[in-house]
Amino acid sequence: MKIFDVHTHVFPEKIAAAALSHLQQKSYDIPVYTAGTGASLLQKASEAGYSGWLNCPVVTNPRQMRSVNDWAAEWNVWPHLSLGGIHPDAEDADRELYRIQELGLLGVKFHPEYQEFQPLEKRMERFWSICEKLSLPVLIHAGQDIGFQGSRRSRPADFAELSRRHPALVIICAHLGGWREWDEVERCLVGQRVFLDTSFAQMYMQDQTQFKRIIVNHGSEKILYGTDSPWRNLYDGVAEIVALGLSHDQQENIFWRNAERIFPLPKQ
Repeated sequence: MKIFDVHTHVFPEKIAAAALSHLQQKSYDIPVYTAGTGASLLQKASEAGYSGWLNCPVVTNPRQMRSVNDWAAEWNVWPHLSLGGIHPDAEDADRELYRIQELGLLGVKFHPEYQEFQPLEKRMERFWSICEKLSLPVLIHAGQDIGFQGSRRSRPADFAELSRRHPALVIICAHLGGWREWDEVERCLVGQRVFLDTSFAQMYMQDQTQFKRIIVNHGSEKILYGTDSPWRNLYDGVAEIVALGLSHDQQENIFWRNAERIFPLPKQ
């Protein structure tokens, strides 16, 4: 079965070690499973039988926005594809969305905590509208973040409303719709017109039946496989989906077909 991971993170070689160390300290020393570089992920993902994967760069500083996208575009070649990123506070963020499309990057990563915004803020409206106009999928960190204890800049209900306001926008909510907000995901987001990725979720759920329940009730045709590598062992990520006992057709949706509908994956 082909496997495409829609949620991974890599860093430029010269800063990868320092970036991982900083993020580990910020996130209570969670373990890492790659060296944080493209080469390391290529090795680990190939060993685990992945067909391809998607880098999701988080632009944490407005001044770094263009350089992050230039760097991502340099190696945005199968099997290591990449989204682009903007920072909402950058003066030329609107124009950068057009440049992301011109660079051939596959969509845009947003992170409410690191970028200090709420999805339904008025200032964010123009970004969603441009992405909708350009058919740029958006992958958004959803729910709490392990590095921002107590902060909740995004809620599952926000994404349900965002999908209603922008019906043509492809919205991918990371962490199964809202990290540590899964009860609200079931109440407000399951069944809505959004995709959910499976990254960094199952092992943090107090109710271990909830992972499968959300996937089944939302529909396997709207679930995307993701790990949040380097924060997740690539073998374990696959195993947690296989262990659900879903049909072969449902598994193919999650591991490959849904990503193929959104992104220009090779026909194999």
